[in-house]
Amino acid sequence: MTTESPVDIDTGPFRALLEESLTERLAIIEELAPHALPSIDPMAYQTLAANRRAVDEITNALNRIDAGTYGRCARCSGWIAPARLEAVPHAATCIDCSRAAA
Repeated sequence: MTTESPVDIDTGPFRALLEESLTERLAIIEELAPHALPSIDPMAYQTLAANRRAVDEITNALNRIDAGTYGRCARCSGWIAPARLEAVPHAATCIDCSRAAA
């Protein structure tokens, strides 16, 4: 758990990345949805499911930005390292909690 507060996280760039990723994922979902059935195209079905999970994670991250809790771990309430947020902008947990959950 990282307990020190990062230098005020500027959520603007993270919001822009998340919104761009959300738009891309929604376009993929729209394209795949008509034929993404396990019996017709199992690969498209799995890709659709993964993109739906990603949309949920991205939406949750945008909600955390709006709530002012972005950058806080959902499990331990410690700070998520800025480098982790740069690598995974939708991360809801710090690396320690993520490892413990695995």
